Amino acid sequence: MLWKLAWRNLWRNRTRTALTSLVIAIGLLAMVFTDTMFVGMNTNMVKNATNSMLGHAQMHAKGFRDEQDVKLTLNDLDQALANLDSHPHLAARSLRVITHAMLSSSGGVEPVLSLGVDPQQEQFLSKFDEAIVDGDYLNFVSGQNLILGWKLSEKLELRPGDRLVLTAVDAESGEMAQELFRLSGIFKTGEGQMDSSMVLVPRQTLQQILKLEGKVHQIAMRFSQLTHDGVPVLPLSGQYQSSGNEVMLWTELMPSLYMMTQMTDISMAILGIILFLIISLGITNTLLMGLYERLFEFGVIKSIGTTPWQTARLIVYEAICLGLFSVVVGLALSVAGTALFAHYGIDYIGIEISGITIQEKIYPELEWSRLALYPFLSIGFTIIASVYPAFKLWNMLPIEALRKRKL
Repeated sequence: MLWKLAWRNLWRNRTRTALTSLVIAIGLLAMVFTDTMFVGMNTNMVKNATNSMLGHAQMHAKGFRDEQDVKLTLNDLDQALANLDSHPHLAARSLRVITHAMLSSSGGVEPVLSLGVDPQQEQFLSKFDEAIVDGDYLNFVSGQNLILGWKLSEKLELRPGDRLVLTAVDAESGEMAQELFRLSGIFKTGEGQMDSSMVLVPRQTLQQILKLEGKVHQIAMRFSQLTHDGVPVLPLSGQYQSSGNEVMLWTELMPSLYMMTQMTDISMAILGIILFLIISLGITNTLLMGLYERLFEFGVIKSIGTTPWQTARLIVYEAICLGLFSVVVGLALSVAGTALFAHYGIDYIGIEISGITIQEKIYPELEWSRLALYPFLSIGFTIIASVYPAFKLWNMLPIEALRKRKL
């Protein structure tokens, strides 16, 4: 009986109820869409970071990342590869030789980071082959061709086919070694550091220059099955590491990006509390206005024997009906809005966040667990908002309500 009466009372003032419901629905829409936007943005940035060159994990000799010493190559390479290949979810791996060098041409001299790769392996770890904007990608694991970023090509006034000299320090004697290359292609990844200071050369050629035949500095890995955070489902425990080597996930290689992805829940919690508190104030105001308009009516029903508990429940039931109706409208708007943007995407291409340049549209991702959580919270805050009006009605004396219509 009270539920039926609460529903009827709710629609006595249709305009006010509709506006309040719209406020709650828009608040729910804002929460759901913001959450899906954060999830889609995190997915996009992790994908850009791991696809550009990083991979899901990397293996180095201990100390190499800190010292960048050309002599710190991987220990017991064959055993390390055998251990990694035994991982059931390993999808691809790429062996790399890395050194700082000087690149000179008729247009000038620039310091560069030289990456020696096997082109066939590397195309499964990074997108350099897809980023070529002029010329051709590397074809063989040895040879005298190289590719570099478009910003570097502008600094040195280079075009495909031009000759360049790469100068580096060999690992055996520490003396300068030079090699003549021909520019094969120019890439544009969208990452400023890579486009302005990185060159890719055939791995075996760079090994010969550095006198590191058969040795590498890094193994980059990609896995087929990942957790929600983008790390391998099966952990890379000690059995995949050889003596003197270390395996680091992208979360350790780029801690700032990982921390930002982990801040999503905290950010959403703060935003949700602020938003729902504002909505709760609006709901409280609506219920108090309704109570003021029906003050004489409540005085009559309390005079004929209705208990304070029953009248207070009536206000709470009205709030629950208002919350349920608003949640239905909000869910419909949330699903429709998210589906629309998930189809067309949001164009933030070129914007840099935490050192990662967004290279693709962001597509909001709807998590069904959140779609159940936010409506529950909306109804919960609606009930909380009804506590004060219900308390006022509980303590109201019938004679006061019949005599005057103010609280």
